[in-house]
This record gives sequence, C-alpha cells and structure tokens, in this order.
Amino acid sequence: MKRFLLLALCMEALVMQSQQWVVTYPVEEGVTLVGGDCNGDGNYIVGACDNENGLGYSDAYVIYVSGNGEYIYRKIGFEEYKSHFCSAICLENGNAFVVGVKGGKLTDHEYDTLWITVMNPGLEILEEHNYPLVAPYKTWTTDVYLDFDNEGNVIVLTDVSEQEYPNVTNGVYALLKCDTNGNVLKSKYFTEGHGANGARPTGIIRVPNSDNMMLIGKGFYVNNCHSICYIDNELDKVATYPLPWLEDNRNYTDCWKDNGHFLMSSMTHHYGVVNNSYYVAVFEVDAEGHYVDTLVYDRADTSDYTAQFGSMAYVSNDEIYIATYWESGYNEMPSDAVICLIDNKLNLRGTKRLKIDDTKIRIMHCQKTFDGGCLVYGQCKESYGSYMVYVWKLLPEDFVIPWTLNETPEAPPHQQAYPNPTNDRLNIVLYDVGCRRYQVTIADGMGRKRFERRLECCGGLLTIDVSSLEDGAYFYEVCVDGNATQKGNFIKN
Repeated sequence: MKRFLLLALCMEALVMQSQQWVVTYPVEEGVTLVGGDCNGDGNYIVGACDNENGLGYSDAYVIYVSGNGEYIYRKIGFEEYKSHFCSAICLENGNAFVVGVKGGKLTDHEYDTLWITVMNPGLEILEEHNYPLVAPYKTWTTDVYLDFDNEGNVIVLTDVSEQEYPNVTNGVYALLKCDTNGNVLKSKYFTEGHGANGARPTGIIRVPNSDNMMLIGKGFYVNNCHSICYIDNELDKVATYPLPWLEDNRNYTDCWKDNGHFLMSSMTHHYGVVNNSYYVAVFEVDAEGHYVDTLVYDRADTSDYTAQFGSMAYVSNDEIYIATYWESGYNEMPSDAVICLIDNKLNLRGTKRLKIDDTKIRIMHCQKTFDGGCLVYGQCKESYGSYMVYVWKLLPEDFVIPWTLNETPEAPPHQQAYPNPTNDRLNIVLYDVGCRRYQVTIADGMGRKRFERRLECCGGLLTIDVSSLEDGAYFYEVCVDGNATQKGNFIKN
C-alpha cells in the first residue's frame, strides 16, 4: 500500500508569513484538486487520483478541511473503470452535492456516466445516483458547473460529444435539473450549438429576481464566439447574446454586481509588440453582453504567461478573491502565484504572492471560507520531481494596502509623489480640478498592477501604505475622467 501522508498545518518558510495556515501533502498517487464549496464551517474540495501508470484519473477524491485547517479525506475507486469528482456545491444543511464523471477503461479518454452523490462533512455518501449519458454522447472533459436555481434545485452543466478524442467538442451541452437529493427532475441536450472543436461551456449562474439561469461559454451563438445564453425554468433557451469584444481563452461568470450587470473573470491574451502577451482580468458586463468596464490586474511581458482556472471566489461586494499563477509552458522552471483581492467596483484592493523555492505552482481553484477569507489550492511540482498539493488559507488582511484620502491637505510639497524612495507610505497629490473621477494605479516593473483605486472627489492627498510591496521600482499613474494627467515612478526600499 502506498504511503499517503498528510502533513497538517505545515507552516513552511514561504514568501508570505501572515497566512492563517497551510496544508501540504505529497501526492504519490497523483492527486489533482479542481473545485469545491464552503458549507459555513469548512470547505469541501474535490478532484481525482491518477492511476499507477499515469494513464488517466482512476479514483475520485474528496477532502473536507475545517476552519482551523484540520481535515479528513476519502478516495473512491472502482475496479474496472475510472472516476473523477468535478464540482461540489454546499446545501443548507451543511452537506455537499457532488458531481463527477465515471466509466470507461483506464486506456480510454472519455467517460460515459454522470455521477451524483450527496456527502456529509464526514464524507459519508448519503445519496448516490448514476446517470448514463444518452447515446451516442460521451464526455471527455471533467469540467462540470453547478449552481442553484431560484427554486433551490441544482442545475448541472457539462459538455458532451459524439466525436472521438481528441476531436472532442462540437457544441453539444448536457443540462440537468436535480433536487437536493440528486434526483434528476429534468434534463436536456442542446445539440444545435455552433462550432466544432473548442466550443464548450465555462459556467452557469442564476439570474437575480428571475427564474432564468445564465450560461457562458463558446459556441452558443456562432462558431467559437464567446456568448451568454439564458435558459428558463423548463431548460429552454430564451435569449442568446454574443460577446464579440471578448478575446480568446477561458472565461468564467461568478457573481452578479446587480440585477443588470455581472462580473466575469477571464484569462485572455493578445498578440502585440510582445508576442504571447497574456493578461488576466475581470470584466463588468451588462445582461445583454455589452462591455462596461475592465480591471486588468495581472499581465506578463515575458516569455512566460499569466494563467488561471475558474478562480473567482465571491464573499461580498467588498471581498472578491481571484487566483492566478505564472505558467512557464512545458518546462519545469519554478514559478509563483499571485492572488488578488478586488471589490465589485473593480478596485484592486491588494495582491498576495505565493512562492515556494524551486517549485512550479499551478493554482487550480479559489473558494471562499466562512470567515471572509479564501482557500487557494493546486498542484505544485518541486525541482527534484516530487508533486505536492498545497492548500493555503488567506484572510483579507493578508492582501489589503490601506489608503486614506484627505481632500483638503495642508500645503503639500511640490512633488507629485513623496517621499521617494519610501519604505512605508507614499503620498500622491491629486490636483483639484473640480469634482472628478480619479483612477490611481501602481504597477511594478513588469506592468503588473499592484494597486488601483477609483475615487470621485475634488482632489486632495492620497496616502497609500506600500509597506507590503516587495522592494523595487514602481510606476504610478493618475487618470482623471479616463485621461492620464500625472505619471511618475518611485522606489520601495
């Protein structure tokens, strides 16, 4: 029997000393954690274990982490075929509604069954259902998306295909409505999707004050075009809107700002002066798919690029966490992760860097905790080849760069930003040009935003505590009503 040792509360010498705790354990069995949810007291995290020969995920895996970092875990395997837990959503009673896929031999790429279970915090299975996909459809993906509708039922969304791997996605989506015991009340296959390879859903979320659900993905509208699609209580499409302004790659819808606008996290890229210049951002979008605003909070101007999975964790309008990491392609170069804290007005409130010496970090998910913080986790590969899983617990105070605004400063000096150099506080003069909308941004030498605040005021003196920034050179910019009026740099030492 393989050794599978869990090292609880392992406080390692990371480049972040204020986190509440870190759980870490070696993954000799190839554990990958991909998603979960918070039940108020702790967090369910689900995923899978790779088989011994590395041919595919053979066993489903679930861990329950309590608020203080204690945990239990369970692996569920089948002798003749493979399984994978994909998503979990917490019920009002503290149990979890967990969806996975299973079926197919280890040498196969696809799965043929949706697998729904209800678990308690002790990871006992209270309900279990197998729903074979309707022939000729199978699924190769382990991306399954969940949310409650406005009647308290669980909506399950995944993509399916009748094609053979690797020509896998052809714009067909399976949608199920289930009660909280996992019984399917209604199901539907959307077969009129546009596009072949690359068409896939990336999220589902209920619409406030409505019986409708909103889907986001590629292929709902035209070939490979990102779009949003609304479905009614009967799982029928009622409206579809394209997102032609959205560039390529994964996009996720995680929260509504109000009844008419939602926030969408995105990892995207463009080809400009710097080839493969990737960036991650949050978009504000109205209900008909029109672009409203953007916060670009991390980007790469090197050969590496910034990446993220479905990693927006909404806690409140003032606390929205987003996890990103630096991807160095197929090589094993060490890399970091950067976790961002924003609010629903698209202010970047702070960032936190996760770094482990000689380790490549790949963050798979970010989810809220009951105390207003978040868990981020993924699979990390050390330089000598060992895989580890890390689960970090972070709180808002680990991120926040405090700031104050004095709209009537006492005779500020002539400098636009002072002192320079500084090791704690930076003062930026906002010239009084009448009551206007200011946007103040601080970025590091690679162009990554480390602070952004949007203010409506009559000028004044903005004081920012930059003590949490790493030593180095930074740039600041002040825009008034969208136009840059002040630019400069400063040294943090």
